[in-house]
Amino acid sequence: MRKTLSAIALILVFVFAFTACSKDEGPQIEPQVTMEQVNTSGEYVARAYMESLFTDNRAMFDKCYPEGFLEQLGESSGDDLYSQYRSVLQIDAVVNGTASTGYRDYSIANGFDEAGMRSAICFVTGFEYSSIGRIQIQKVTVFFSKNAEKATADFYYVVYEINGSWYMLEGCQKDVEF
Repeated sequence: MRKTLSAIALILVFVFAFTACSKDEGPQIEPQVTMEQVNTSGEYVARAYMESLFTDNRAMFDKCYPEGFLEQLGESSGDDLYSQYRSVLQIDAVVNGTASTGYRDYSIANGFDEAGMRSAICFVTGFEYSSIGRIQIQKVTVFFSKNAEKATADFYYVVYEINGSWYMLEGCQKDVEF
């Protein structure tokens, strides 16, 4: 009887030890960004940008940029930027969701030309240099599936803060360590 209880106890210890150790399966899909969340953080604006393109949500896409900015770009180029960006991201798979999987502040301490980027934002947007708050590079993971196969892809975006609201600037290369 004592051996049986010891064996059962030993088995329970192994079961609890192995179930307590969770296998790192990478990032998990996060709840979809709401319109109210879009401009509240760099994480949300970058995810909202991706989600808007994959779910055909033009209103959310527009909200990722300062008011009037897309119209100004469209007038100068004669193009519908939303349609252009959306056509580039057409895929033959189901998009299951997104996750924010890291960010780096765009700062001198992280090896970036912060002053140069602030000047570029001013040039592109027309905002005053002093009104630009934080600048970040956001990493967004997109989850796809097709025929029971699952995959992820990472996208990197420069986002910036103006008077407490966050906006998209541009995509960037993934040579940033997260």
